[in-house]
Amino acid sequence: MNDHGVSVIFRDLLLGVIGILVLAFFIVLLQVSPKAKDQTAKADPPGNLIAAITWPAGNNDVDIWIDGPGEPVAIGYSNKSGVLWNLLRDDLGDFPDATPFNYENAYTRGVVPGDYTINVHCYRCPILPIMVDVEISVNAPMQGKTSTIQIASSHVELRRAGQERTALRFTLDANGNADPASFSTVYKPLRAMKVTPE
Repeated sequence: MNDHGVSVIFRDLLLGVIGILVLAFFIVLLQVSPKAKDQTAKADPPGNLIAAITWPAGNNDVDIWIDGPGEPVAIGYSNKSGVLWNLLRDDLGDFPDATPFNYENAYTRGVVPGDYTINVHCYRCPILPIMVDVEISVNAPMQGKTSTIQIASSHVELRRAGQERTALRFTLDANGNADPASFSTVYKPLRAMKVTPE
């Protein structure tokens, strides 16, 4: 084989290797995700209306029960999603839990005008009495961003096992504003099974 034949083979081999490298480059380029528009922007919180309860560390299992416009059945541990509300966390106390912090929360899909009720229930409470903090917040657009604004809070004392108490009742208008005159703690049973009122 002469020098010309070696140079043709070398040239073909070199072009083949360059072709493979260019193809590999384009394949890798296609796999790279485009940059997010604004990586520094905070993610919008989920849901529109937020109900949350917290109680002291320990092995007490307190449950949130929620009712709202259009809900055929109240939302709680045995019915975690409905027409409007979704229960995101059912806290059982110490077990199984990675932290001592006890809380339950639920979110709505949209803000619907009408009457809302938030109850707390002492499902399993070996340590009594127990104070439960209840907060209702709304995610509202403000100056191009979504902000969480607390619209009400309450503190409820549970004094016996099985007790269900109404923490908050309120009415929202078509704009998602709470009517200040509508807030109350008048008992409304929400759990599916029969319970003893306050």
